[in-house]
Amino acid sequence: MKALVVEDNPNLATSIATFLTEAGFRVETCDDGQAAEQWLRHLSFDLILLDLGLPNLDGIHVLRRLRARQDKTPVLIISARDDLDQRVLGLEEGADDYLGKPFSLVEVVARAKALVRRAKQFGENSLQCGGLELPPDSPTVLVDGEAVALHRREREVLEYLLINQGRLVSKAQIIDRLSDLDDAITPSAVETYISRLRKKIGQAAQLRTVRGLGYLLDAGEPRP
Repeated sequence: MKALVVEDNPNLATSIATFLTEAGFRVETCDDGQAAEQWLRHLSFDLILLDLGLPNLDGIHVLRRLRARQDKTPVLIISARDDLDQRVLGLEEGADDYLGKPFSLVEVVARAKALVRRAKQFGENSLQCGGLELPPDSPTVLVDGEAVALHRREREVLEYLLINQGRLVSKAQIIDRLSDLDDAITPSAVETYISRLRKKIGQAAQLRTVRGLGYLLDAGEPRP
């Protein structure tokens, strides 16, 4: 699981990152709203912990832009702005949870885990990209309307790519995403599943390999 902590207080950012790392997260930190916005446009995370009072770009604007791109990454706001109006605003703009400062780091970790767990259980709606549609709890993917069978691992990988469509996803992130399953997954296994998926989805969507960085799924060029 990969988390981004956007917090301009270096001591607090370090403390949060330490607790999350001990809980099994891989953590990146950022102390600037503008920089966070650029990170979130090009990298994918399983969770974002977002302060509101940030230099260069306020956290609310970071959140607003994230949701405007249809990015559904769970967001936990961590802010000294703890009055009711600010809490309501944060939640209305698309935050999944809100913690006012000061807070317990143990509670931060508990809420972080709960948000990631809930995101993994989203499964009520189909995921779509181009000519692909992945129905919930189905062993098949619809490729231009035709059902194509998927191995369990193939489905897990495709699901993660669909959730993060339009953004680069690394092998390490795919491995992290699947790490709660019974058997281990290796980098070479990821390559195998990507190769199989590419054959199965054909031209219904574009699954690209970005050498040395990871994979990117998008709808590709419009088809006649």
